[in-house]
Amino acid sequence: MSEYFEPPGDDADIACPFQVIGMGSLICRAANLTQKNATNKTSPEICYNCDAGKIYREVGCDAFTAELHILSLNASYYNVWRIFCTKRKRETTLDYCRGCNLVTAATTKELVNSAKDLFQTGDYYSAYKDLEKARICLRDGDYEGTITSSLSCLESVMRTSLEKMGEDLPNKLDVTGLWKSLRNSLLLTEIDPSGCSEKLIGTLAGAVGHLGGLRNNLSDAHGKGTTPPDVSFCIAELAINSAATIATLIVRRSDQILEENYD
Repeated sequence: MSEYFEPPGDDADIACPFQVIGMGSLICRAANLTQKNATNKTSPEICYNCDAGKIYREVGCDAFTAELHILSLNASYYNVWRIFCTKRKRETTLDYCRGCNLVTAATTKELVNSAKDLFQTGDYYSAYKDLEKARICLRDGDYEGTITSSLSCLESVMRTSLEKMGEDLPNKLDVTGLWKSLRNSLLLTEIDPSGCSEKLIGTLAGAVGHLGGLRNNLSDAHGKGTTPPDVSFCIAELAINSAATIATLIVRRSDQILEENYD
């Protein structure tokens, strides 16, 4: 479909996942350069009006690829050739995306980004890489991979925390074994002297075990059989949220203990 654009306002948002800054111009990484007179140079007007950018800005989704045709001889013309959803594995449209229920929640994005920032500043590099991989898997519809990488992130945080506190690693380096070794070192029962949060903290052991069960039964960590598990988006999102939340508590608490011991 041919698209003619209207100029955006000076403060209009023109963000797009395919937009990069080149040599004095905006470059569209989704532009197809195989046709005659095609270019990958774009403009604020194109970025503002393009459906790919609108999906990113209005819907809040980046789980798609796109193909655009931009003509170098006519600065007022471009063509959105196709937009392909990486979750549904089929072509999509802006109207369909506006009603889609597979868009990652804003709260999930905020939680994951906050945890990644925490890992980066605290030198939890393996956990950072694992969580970023889980985020990409969730974005691209690989829900089995989301569970696998979410649990790997949690295990990386536990292992790094034990190493930072100078504790020996357990013989069993899975999430359950690491948690059993770590929970005593974290002195979780001493966080809240009033005891009001004791039951809440006590549920962490169950949550860690259940996350391990998800990986054993629904992830791709142990390979795939002839009939892979049918993992829903909401379960994958729950896994990454739970892992990031527990990992955040572990990092905060281990850092607190290290600071107290240093003082």
